[in-house]
This record gives sequence, structure tokens and C-alpha cells, in this order.
Amino acid sequence: MNKLLIVLGAPNDHLGNLSQIAEDRLACVYNFYYANNDFKLVCTGGFGQHFNTTDKPHYYYAKKYLTDRGIPVDAFLKCPSSSNTIEDFQMTKDLVLEEQPDILVILTSDFHLTRARALYHRIINYPRVIFIPAPSSLPEEQLLPLLAHEEKALKKLNDTASI
Repeated sequence: MNKLLIVLGAPNDHLGNLSQIAEDRLACVYNFYYANNDFKLVCTGGFGQHFNTTDKPHYYYAKKYLTDRGIPVDAFLKCPSSSNTIEDFQMTKDLVLEEQPDILVILTSDFHLTRARALYHRIINYPRVIFIPAPSSLPEEQLLPLLAHEEKALKKLNDTASI
């Protein structure tokens, strides 16, 4: 059985230290993988002023987090150097269609899941997909602005016919 998990990128600082959002997502990937170690993994994320200004793509830090915890390097497929959620899906679409997984898992933060799902259906729309929300451990004062951003972005997405 062909199984694929795509974890969406999240911020890291100028030194490559993962944000709490990224760590929450990757901890969820780690736990999922150790219960389902027959999945191939794809970490997304490249560079961007709002999430990664280092000389290495975000996916480098995400893969390092996971391999440092024992996930084998050969569990990973090619990781795209995307700069936002739209690009995450645009840059993994061909891979999904080539791999034709029996099950595809998209993993992102709980607060990001609704918009990610809407974008996924507009861009990839592969039928055998499951969405997994990584529980956020952010304090409320950090989470509330993110929820407001997601609500605004989802409204804008729903108001447009295409991305």
C-alpha cells in the first residue's frame, strides 16, 4: 500500500530554530509516523520574510527535527521550497498525482486546517485524503491573532472563484 504524509511548513527564526507552531506540527508528524511507519513523508517550506530568512529552506529544519528523533532519511520524498500554503499544494500536486497514494495525509496546525483544506481541494483535490490537525500549544494571546488571520484569509478565499 502506497501512503504519503505532507506536513505544511511553519516559521523558524533567523538562526533556524523552529517556532512553537512548527514544533507542534512536527511532534504530531513524529507521533503519527511511529504509529504508521510505512508512510513516506514530505516536509514543505522554503524561504520567506514572514517565516524563514536563513540560508537553508524551512524543510531542512523540519527534516532535521524528525531525523534527529529517529525517523530514517529514506522515509522522506523530495521536499518543495514553497513560501506559503498555496505553493505548498501547487508544488506537491505533481508528486501526489505521480505517487497515486492509497491514502494521503495532510497535516497542519488545528487553527490552519480549515483554510488548508479549502486550498487543497482547489489545487490538488486528490480523493483519498485525510486531514490531521496538530494541536496548538500556543498561549491564547498568540493564538487569537492567528485565528483572526485565518478567518480573514478564508473569507477572502471563499469570496474569490479561484486562487
